[in-house]
Formats: sequence, C-alpha cells, structure tokens
Amino acid sequence: MNQDNIAIHELTATAISAMVRSGQYTAEDLAKRFLENARPVNEQLHAFVYLDENAVLIQARILDEGRAQGGELGSLAGVPIAIKDAVDTFDMPSEFGSATLAGRQPRWDAKVAKLLRAQGAVLFGKTAMPAFCLGTPAKTRNPRNLEHTPGGSSSGSAAAVAAGLVPVAIGTQTVGSVIRPASYCGVIGFKPTRGLISRDGLQPLCETIDQVGVFGRTIADVALVAQTLISADPNDPTTQGVLPRNLVNIALSEPPFKPKFVFVKTPFWDQMDPEAREAFEALAEIMGDEAPMIELPTVANQAINFLNTIVDAEFAVAMDQHMQHAGESIDERSRQVVDRGRQINAFEYLKAKRAIEPVNAGFDDFFGRFDAIITPSTLGPAPKGLDSTGDPIMNALWSYTGMPAISLPLLMTESGMPLGVQLIGQRHDDARLLRTANWLMNNFDSITGA
Repeated sequence: MNQDNIAIHELTATAISAMVRSGQYTAEDLAKRFLENARPVNEQLHAFVYLDENAVLIQARILDEGRAQGGELGSLAGVPIAIKDAVDTFDMPSEFGSATLAGRQPRWDAKVAKLLRAQGAVLFGKTAMPAFCLGTPAKTRNPRNLEHTPGGSSSGSAAAVAAGLVPVAIGTQTVGSVIRPASYCGVIGFKPTRGLISRDGLQPLCETIDQVGVFGRTIADVALVAQTLISADPNDPTTQGVLPRNLVNIALSEPPFKPKFVFVKTPFWDQMDPEAREAFEALAEIMGDEAPMIELPTVANQAINFLNTIVDAEFAVAMDQHMQHAGESIDERSRQVVDRGRQINAFEYLKAKRAIEPVNAGFDDFFGRFDAIITPSTLGPAPKGLDSTGDPIMNALWSYTGMPAISLPLLMTESGMPLGVQLIGQRHDDARLLRTANWLMNNFDSITGA
C-alpha cells in the first residue's frame, strides 16, 4: 500500500482507474482516503443524504480481490461515483428527496447503476436533491460560497464534485437540473442526447423529457462516464437501437478544423444578471466573426411553454398514486406542480409533444455551418440563499429538444462566483460536442487574452 501524500480531492476518474488497474494503489486504499476527505466537508455542504462508509469499503475490497485473482478490471476501476437520490440502487435507499418516501429501499439497481458497477465503479453514496426534483430544495450548500444555492435538482451531485468529494457524479435533468448546478458550482455538467442513456430505475418525473447527466472536472472524465452509460435497454424504449459510442477518444482528439460557433442570444437575455450579461457580451465581442450572434426564432419561446406543459402534466400523472397515499404530507411546492398538471387538457399536452420534432428540425441548419451553439448556462451566478435553486430558463429549450448540452466553467464574477458557458450540439453528435468543448477549454485563455 502506498503511503505517499496525494491530493485526493484533485484526482480525476481517469487517473484513479489507471492507478487501480496498474496496482499503484488498491481500490480500498483510495476509498479510505476519499472517505477521510469527505467526512468534514460533507458536514458543511450536506451534499450526501446517504453515505455508508462500510458499504463503500466492501465494494472496494471486492474489486481488489478480483484483481488479485487475475480478474479483468473495468474502465472505472475503483472510481468513487456519487449517485443522485433519484436513481435506484439495491444497497442504498432511494427516497427522491422526500420525507414521505423515507426508508424506501429498491430491490434492484437502475440500469445506470448496473453499468457503472460493471465497469468497477464504487458507488460512493446518494446525493441530495429537492423533493421529487421539483419541490422543496435540499439543504446542500454551494462549495464556492456556503451562503449560495448549488442549484437544483442535482444539487448534491454538483456540490460533491466541486468540493472534491468525488471526481464524478450522476445527476438527472428535466429542465435544467444538470447544466444549472454545474454552472453555479463551477464544474462541467454534460447532458447527452436524449435517448442514449436508459432512465429505467429513475424517479418517474417526466417520461418524455427526463435525462441522465454527468458531472466532472475534466472533459475526459465526463466522456468516460457517459460512454459507460450509453446502452440499449429493453426497459426504456427510447434507447432502442442505441450502439456503444467511443466518446473519450474523439472528445480528446484534435478537431480536423478549427471549430466554428454561433452565439445565441436567448429570448431571456434582458433577464440576465447585469454582470453576467456584460461578461457574455464581452465574450461575444472578443470572438467576433468566430462566433456570429443571432436571435432565436419565435418558436423558441413556444418551446419553453410546451416544455412546461409536458413536465407539469406528466409529473401530475407520475405522482398520482403517491398523492393518494401521502396527500397533505407531500411538500407544498410539489403539490403546486401537481395541481397545475391536473388542469392541463389533452389538446395542450399532445400539441406540446408533437412540436418536439419540428423544433429540432429548425436547428438542423445551424449544425451544417457550426460545430456548436454558445449561450449562457444560467441567468447569472448562484443566487444567495437556499430557499431557491435558481431559474432554469436558459436550459429549458435544449431540454425540450433533447439536444446534447454541456456547461463549461470558463467565466467568473468579480466576487469569485462561477459562470458557466453552455455549448449545444446536434442530436446524436455528442462526440463532436465534447471534442468542441475540450478544444474551447484548452484554447479559452488564448482566445480571450486572459
């Protein structure tokens, strides 16, 4: 066992896997160090709602025993990965952030949990989230400033990565629940194309829109985890025909040509925090002809209304049975969404679903000329206080369309709070988006003269 000092909070998933597979460190040794690091920090952040240290060490020991017997270790060997409480795991409670489901223990792993374990990941614990993703916010604090929200609903996952408790974490996004907390906490948040990753075993919130996402500190790490999770699953028909994808090698390769961007001013530009808007306007000016600025068509406004219609209606249906049992015990914010959803008629709902493909088609021309769309990840830095998780309006259009999106921690306010730069790619061209994002991160300082 190596006893040298390592900066455990700075280790990447890629580095950890290499260390364990080479025998430089045992999975148990690294797990112990991550646990020692996590204890005091989590007491302040409240990133985890469930963390069983013994269970973490058992997983690590099983990996080490397999290696000692000559077994093949997977691409995530020994990597501690935090899992949002919305994801079922057979060995940890999944309570969806609500006291009304306290003690809920699934019998089986969600598909994403199975895939992570199969590649040797150590499922480190369950991360905090608002009740049912849309309700009362969790107690999680932002590692960049404890008085500010980390965002939602994947609040604990983003905070855990930002604080160095784990190198990568799993979240989910229906409106802005990966991109927004990634921006607020200053980490990378990647939402792949909808339909590539199974939702089987996830909290049923909005079947049409729900997606799995990944948090990390490097493009290599989020690409590695996303690549692991992409798989066809008969229990999720949206993944029918999905084949494995080599995201990592493409993401880290040099683009054949210098990437081209288009800068999109969303219809909500005037709602942005003044400092954030100024920062993005300065970025657009610096990039100049490299990223021409355009206004989104009117259909973008309609799409956001359509998204809200689908989310409210499907959440009301998903919660119907639980509402009958828990009733008034369910938090007020969740009940308000259910009440809205029950008022939506079939015409409005079906019209909103039918428009998804036409709206997507409206963006096809963009990607014949550009590698990615650039737009703000959020309206501004993380708001002060824990009563709100912030506004997801900058993410809503891309969640509705199901296009891949990634938030990069490239900008910062004068007070030191992160501002994410959001890149959007064409559906099913996730590797190209990741490669473009990696290029931008590597060249951002030279572009901006920082």
